[in-house]
Amino acid sequence: MSRDEPATRRKSAYTAEEGEALTRDMAVTAARAANDMFGKDVLILDLKEAVSYTDYFVIASGETERQTRRIAEEVIEKMLEAGYRPRSRRLDEGSAWISLDYIDIVFHVFTDEARDYYRLESLWRGIPRISWEEE
Repeated sequence: MSRDEPATRRKSAYTAEEGEALTRDMAVTAARAANDMFGKDVLILDLKEAVSYTDYFVIASGETERQTRRIAEEVIEKMLEAGYRPRSRRLDEGSAWISLDYIDIVFHVFTDEARDYYRLESLWRGIPRISWEEE
């Protein structure tokens, strides 16, 4: 089974623990890529117990729309290098909120103002945050 297949299809070929490790690796890969491109306040929310449509949200912010777009492009590049392709992308020009849907994880990058306005992490304030910096 190729790493180029959607992660959800690949997950079914693994044990539950291996599938969990795969989706966590996806989230950490996205978080690292955002952080490496100077994304601010990068965090991973563990949504497995809260929703059925994804396992993790990875959230980051950038100072300008141009920087958020560059962060998203870096995440796409690093995820492709790791064998993960997005199911959908919302990279509209001039957008203050960009999202990349990998099904098992959804990556969000906001401008600072948009992140403060939407407060996505506040919406999910009771959700566990994953420490990824040491991995």
